[in-house]
Amino acid sequence: MFCTPDTAITASSITAPVAGPAIKPAPVVKYNGTTLTKGTDYTVSYKNNTKVGTATVTVKGIGNYTGSKKATFKINPKPTTLSKVTPGKKKLTVTWKKQTKQVSGYQIQYGTKKDFSNAKKVTVSGAKTVKKVIKSLKAKKYYYVRIRTYKTVSGKKYYSSWSKYKKVKTK
Repeated sequence: MFCTPDTAITASSITAPVAGPAIKPAPVVKYNGTTLTKGTDYTVSYKNNTKVGTATVTVKGIGNYTGSKKATFKINPKPTTLSKVTPGKKKLTVTWKKQTKQVSGYQIQYGTKKDFSNAKKVTVSGAKTVKKVIKSLKAKKYYYVRIRTYKTVSGKKYYSSWSKYKKVKTK
């Protein structure tokens, strides 16, 4: 019997570990509506699955199945957390936990709405930086602030998930 298995990666975005084994999401392989068994009906191999960026999984049919199919998945950098947001006169000082492995920098988002609609973003280059002052804000106004990490790989930025937000009022 000849077929090319249909593959679907069960998780399209995965957080890269700081240290540890390679990332190996388990693909779901089906043929004519029947779920196939790994090791009996197909084999799986991975490429570029240890660092932030785009990785590849290849499924090859064995036994009664032949053919192969490739799929890609993203590996994102590890997220960070806000340590504190200190209010000042028409400014905020944002401090966060440093992430040095597989991170190029940070992106801070701030705005006056909890859902971050119409929010502004500030990019901080360098993984070692842990503090940023945001100026030119309105006085005595509540702001919501959150942060995420990013890693640039071959000119493309890969972002972590956003941290929990902090709400603070400027002076």
